[in-house]
Amino acid sequence: MARSRAADYDTQRDRILANAAEAFSRIGYPSASMAQLARSCGTSKATLYHYFESKEALLFEALDRHTAGLLVLVEQAAGAAPAGAERWAAVVRALMPEYRRSRACHAALINDVRFLPPDLRERIAARQRAVVEAVAQTLCEAFPGRIDPDNRTPITMALLGMLNFTFAWLRPDGRMSHEAFGELALALSLHGLSGGSGCSTPPAPP
Repeated sequence: MARSRAADYDTQRDRILANAAEAFSRIGYPSASMAQLARSCGTSKATLYHYFESKEALLFEALDRHTAGLLVLVEQAAGAAPAGAERWAAVVRALMPEYRRSRACHAALINDVRFLPPDLRERIAARQRAVVEAVAQTLCEAFPGRIDPDNRTPITMALLGMLNFTFAWLRPDGRMSHEAFGELALALSLHGLSGGSGCSTPPAPP
């Protein structure tokens, strides 16, 4: 008879994934052994193997969940906002708290995805492309007629990069919160440093 799962199986799996991502961001994927990962997760190596067959499986699932979550977040935020600057503002305001929560996963996405085998690496890359496309579509819908096809990708990457590279320098306990930086990024994307009128910055929701 198949072994039944414990009631807290999914909770434990989520906890292990979060702690393993932190460990990868701290010591690097090549240096992380399953024994080290088990210690970082506060469990035994045998327990870790019960949930994940290898550190490769740990890394892939952490990145797969992270990128899937980003795609859903962008699509839902954009879909719930009216057309215009409010749509771009909604996406930025949805992304920044997530980037604060998932700094370790994002670091692993940047630094460690190359260690996955080609088929798994491509699955993550395809999801990343889908996130970029969702953001590009949001920008085109938010500012119709303002983004031509030749500049669509560079504009998207410039604005998205301003947000997602906060993992490398914006500290959760620093002087500026992720949400405050999101408002600054919105102001820069809408008005630039010159402070030109352009599109007005949508007010933050109460």
